[in-house]
Amino acid sequence: MLTETLKDLRALRLGAMAACLQEWMDQPGNHDRPSLECVEALVLAQKQDAADHRVERFFREADLPMACVADVRATTQRGLPPRVLCQLASCDWVRQGHQVVIMGPSGAGKTFVASALGREAMLLKLGVTYWRTPDLLETLGDTPAGAARAKQFRSLSRVPLLILDDFAAQKTTMSQGYDLLKVLDSRRRHGRATLVVSPNHLQDWETYLEDTTTADAVCSRLAERVQVIELQRPKPPTRSA
Repeated sequence: MLTETLKDLRALRLGAMAACLQEWMDQPGNHDRPSLECVEALVLAQKQDAADHRVERFFREADLPMACVADVRATTQRGLPPRVLCQLASCDWVRQGHQVVIMGPSGAGKTFVASALGREAMLLKLGVTYWRTPDLLETLGDTPAGAARAKQFRSLSRVPLLILDDFAAQKTTMSQGYDLLKVLDSRRRHGRATLVVSPNHLQDWETYLEDTTTADAVCSRLAERVQVIELQRPKPPTRSA
């Protein structure tokens, strides 16, 4: 009977549930436990497996190395105190539609921190989209006006967390600046959170947008309900003499 049940679960692509049932039955102490506890364990195992798959898909599609909050080196000297990392990892700011800006020099680990926070949001079933800002603006610019372009903007405006990496890393044209402003305006209307990762200080962002009016508008949108983190490169451990 158990063998057939396991086969049926795997045939239904419920492999995590099948593995949990096999493990449950292999432990003699579980045989006298209520069947409801077994069902709860099976459901939990399948839910966790689905969450893991969402995370794997996120990193694969974003072409990012796997990152998790536990691996982030959080220190006050680095510009990321442990309490701040813990607060961000709760993802309350995502639910509330706030902004987070992570800036710092190359090698400071900005993208790693952003990826780890994106992973936490995915595990909490909050949708996440990752883009390198230059790639996003190029993609939007190459898409002709019509249903496809409207669908792109609609998707960008509604995802709970949008991660914009390499923000203000290179000059943008007037049309690209307008597209960026359109995305940010739409996200603000929908109360969505944005995580911006930039190698340059936010005070210098305006110089990377061709049109000054658009630059002012973009910077003001990102300055609303924002938490700024200025990362420093981790210092190598000192060697004892």
